[in-house]
Amino acid sequence: MELLKSNFQNRTNPKYLRSLGQAVCNLIRIIPNGVLIFFPSYLIMEKTIEHWHSNGIWESIDRIKSIYVEPKDKISFDNAMVDYYSKIQDPNYKGAIFMGVCRGKVSEGLDFADINGRAVIITGLPYPPFKDPKIILKKRYLDNRHKKNREYLKGDDWYDSEAIRAINQAVGRVIRHKNDYGAIILLDTRFAQPKVKNSMSLWLRRHITDTKNFGEAIKNVKSFFQNMEEKISQASTQQVDFEAPVGVDDNLIKVNARRGELLDSPPKRRK
Repeated sequence: MELLKSNFQNRTNPKYLRSLGQAVCNLIRIIPNGVLIFFPSYLIMEKTIEHWHSNGIWESIDRIKSIYVEPKDKISFDNAMVDYYSKIQDPNYKGAIFMGVCRGKVSEGLDFADINGRAVIITGLPYPPFKDPKIILKKRYLDNRHKKNREYLKGDDWYDSEAIRAINQAVGRVIRHKNDYGAIILLDTRFAQPKVKNSMSLWLRRHITDTKNFGEAIKNVKSFFQNMEEKISQASTQQVDFEAPVGVDDNLIKVNARRGELLDSPPKRRK
């Protein structure tokens, strides 16, 4: 059993990568329509996908929902988005997944309202590369300035804030208007740390909750979508707007759990 923690040591750890894949596979079974999955960087996304291809997890995910991966060039990206939206609308499919990276085109520039994005899954904290010379110099400069004036930000504080800013951008893709709803799932135990949690956007921060195990997380996500379907049905009957809930039991579920085993072989996708 592996904790879901996307730190430097775990990013090439087969047990962690398998646990992450199993968690994603189980979650997308109960999430309707479109799902966004964000990785800390392109390199981490590529290495994770490579591992999932090698042990059958990719195939298991693809049987449930069609998978699209964020390309780096504009033409391929535009084509992928058109195909993704098409799959979401196609009744012969159970939705689709778009995998991207924090600070990428998908996480910062696009709108995934309503069925185009019913959940966003964050697989890790997108810290800037700590060995990058520019990052090292930036932190050193900020530390020196902080020594002269305590009102200035320290290097480590700036470094942390860069990751949180990217997270706040990414999670905002799925809830776009008052009647919209979606689950925000944070698959990294470090989101439970007070320093990380207290740095996130206020609207998000006060609703973050931990789950004791993966089974509890699955139960919460399933219950959320069942409740939302009931509220939509009721609102439609009464012809009134419903306010999309923002709360612990509603559209923000923090997963701080050990891996959930894959269920029985998933049904083959209808074509």
